[in-house]
Amino acid sequence: MLSCYIKAIGITAPGIKNWHEAQSIFQHPGTHSIAPIGKKLETLLPANERRRATRVTQLALSAAQQTGDPKQLSQCLQIFSSSNGDLTTFNQISLALAMDGRPVSPTRFHNSVHNAPAGYWSIATQSQTASTSITAYNDSLAAGLLEAAVQLNSADNTQQRDCLLVCYDETPPPAFLSQLTSPLTMKQEFACALTLSQNSDNMLARIDISSGNGMEAITALSDSSLEELRLSNPQASILPVLNTIAQQKQETIILPYFEQGLNVQISYQHKQ
Repeated sequence: MLSCYIKAIGITAPGIKNWHEAQSIFQHPGTHSIAPIGKKLETLLPANERRRATRVTQLALSAAQQTGDPKQLSQCLQIFSSSNGDLTTFNQISLALAMDGRPVSPTRFHNSVHNAPAGYWSIATQSQTASTSITAYNDSLAAGLLEAAVQLNSADNTQQRDCLLVCYDETPPPAFLSQLTSPLTMKQEFACALTLSQNSDNMLARIDISSGNGMEAITALSDSSLEELRLSNPQASILPVLNTIAQQKQETIILPYFEQGLNVQISYQHKQ
């Protein structure tokens, strides 16, 4: 079992602009409605990089920057997790390769790599800390959370750094939708960020993470609008965790993670 503390939360989602708004929605069932995320998202990026950043990067950074002071965040371990990366850019490059002369844009090319959002984040915060960018398809949210917990509990984390986990996915271009087969759909954009720590000061919650046994059902939400959102994007699997924290409940949430699932036990106690 791996243990750590959630210190801060950021969220950019349909009908939810930030953690403060999310708390109110979770505490007042029936008040959420799915509404498109605004076309322009605020980021910490300088003007030149802001113009080059794609939607995926904007989603990731908009959630990440909600979790704290940029200077402090720049010192954190950094985990970026996405199921599909920037499929819009990949689609644009694929179409360009089919044209005469193959006019691939250099900007699109550098945005196509899976760690592009992490790179933009390092520019925005002037961070020189190493980052990890991962994917596990529709289980990427749980994989990112597990990776963050492993790094926090690793003997290599000698400086006892906090960890910033950023999970995000865009709505894919229509050409890809038929290929994304799973119980989850990809109807909505979604991004969330967690600052995780081994230090319990000012914690929002403690989480203890362990592998499931494959027999327990994935945790759903009773609020119909929030449940629809949970099923609309793989990263929205985090919603039951956020709902439990907002309501200050002690529960174990089962996240989708391959065949066995991932258990996330939420409490508010300090380590013994």
